[in-house]
Formats: sequence, structure tokens, C-alpha cells
Amino acid sequence: MFAVDTNIFLYAHFEQFSQHKKARIFCKDLLTNTKPWCMGWQVYYEYLRITTHSRILLRPLSINDALADLQPYLELDTLYILSHTAQHRQISSDLFSQIKSAKGNFIHDCHYAALLKEYGVKILYTADMDFKKFNFLEVIDPTV
Repeated sequence: MFAVDTNIFLYAHFEQFSQHKKARIFCKDLLTNTKPWCMGWQVYYEYLRITTHSRILLRPLSINDALADLQPYLELDTLYILSHTAQHRQISSDLFSQIKSAKGNFIHDCHYAALLKEYGVKILYTADMDFKKFNFLEVIDPTV
């Protein structure tokens, strides 16, 4: 099973980004793919936060339009939404002890990485190369 990060959905749904075309193809494949894949709830909420934010997007969406963007993915039988387990605290603590420079916005990446580790997910599709700091993840950028 592989995971998908927020930026791939963002690039796929907004033409203002140079990665739009390749991310769009990747996301269309998600909608027809029969392989199981996953994301955490934080990807869902981050997408909503970014796509409705007027300082980030040229034309932000209404919350209803942002929710509608995600609906086709959420209806897929192949998608698994990951939630924290009882091991999350220990796994995240272990990650923080391994990556002592963790701070600021990178904490969000650490959170997602810990969640993926909880479930044994080893492949992450993202354009955020900071995830390469986690030695258990294979990071693949489908937009290059």
C-alpha cells in the first residue's frame, strides 16, 4: 500500500501550479486504480485549509467546492483513511529523537510520517522532498 500527500491533490486541482498536468494524471489514475492506497485525515483537512485560503491561492474555493474536490477519492473502495493508534505517541517520539532538527512546519511532516510508520506504509507520493529524511519511506514525486 502507498500513501499520497496533500500537495499532489492540490497541484492536480489547480492549474496555477507548474506541476498541475502531471499531478492531474496521477490523481486520475488513483480514481481508476485497483491497488489499495491511503492517506491520513490530516491530508483531508490540510487540503481544505489550503484550498479555501485567499493568501495561498489565486482563486480560493468555498468549503463546499473543496469538499466536492475530495469526494470522488473518499468514495473509493481502494482508499484507506489512517487514524492514530495507541502506538502513535511512541512512534512519533522515536522519530523526533532520530531527527533532532525537527521544528516549525516540518512537525506536520513528522506527524504524517509517524502515522505512515504505524501502518507500515513505505511508499509516499509527494512533491515534498523533506520526507526523504525518514529512512523508512520511499519518496516518489509523480510531478517530475
